[in-house]
Amino acid sequence: MKAIIGITIDTADDRSLSTPGAYMTAVERSGGVPVIIPYCENDETIKSIVDVCDGFVFSGGADIAPERYGEEAVAECGRAELLRDELELRLFDEIVKAKKPLLAICRGCQFINVALGGTLWQDIPSQLSREIIHTQAEPKFAHSHFVNVKEGSFLHDMMGVGRIRANSFHHQAIKVLGDGLEVVATADDGVIEAVYYTGDQYIRGYQWHPERICEIDEYHQRIFDELILNCKK
Repeated sequence: MKAIIGITIDTADDRSLSTPGAYMTAVERSGGVPVIIPYCENDETIKSIVDVCDGFVFSGGADIAPERYGEEAVAECGRAELLRDELELRLFDEIVKAKKPLLAICRGCQFINVALGGTLWQDIPSQLSREIIHTQAEPKFAHSHFVNVKEGSFLHDMMGVGRIRANSFHHQAIKVLGDGLEVVATADDGVIEAVYYTGDQYIRGYQWHPERICEIDEYHQRIFDELILNCKK
């Protein structure tokens, strides 16, 4: 049986959904079956979704509401999707209870940090660094800047190198780490690019978009391969 991977996506105020197809393609390429998770409020529905899925991807998207991590929005903070914030928080709690694998990408990486009690830089250029442009001008399916991988980490073992090229489409990033998270990769300007949960559950967070470049760069397909592998354990 192939692993069923539930993917969260942007949810507008009218509950309409949208997501790039690259997430589904990347999951399929690694041998998984992608399914989209719609917005829902019923507790039993959310539990049933977690029961049915073998693993999860929290995808990229809108900014997370700053009140989620105890801050007021700065002028440069982007639009938040409150319905998505609420759904993902409830989903995250159930996923943790069930100890199922979770891969978090871009906004997803930021979200797991917030869910575990961490905070965010609301706008990298105005609050942290202008050394690297993290919202790249290059096409979506192109590399942008380098990422430094921590030696001795699972990511270093998986990639086999200490420095990889990534793409970059975000203006926010992890500020204070959430409980149980550890940094395994950073950009040259110090922006956190990858984290993992140190507890007894597979939770990985990547600030870049591996699904957009995995077809041209095998290093990034390995991220999805690892997710599917852990779903079968």
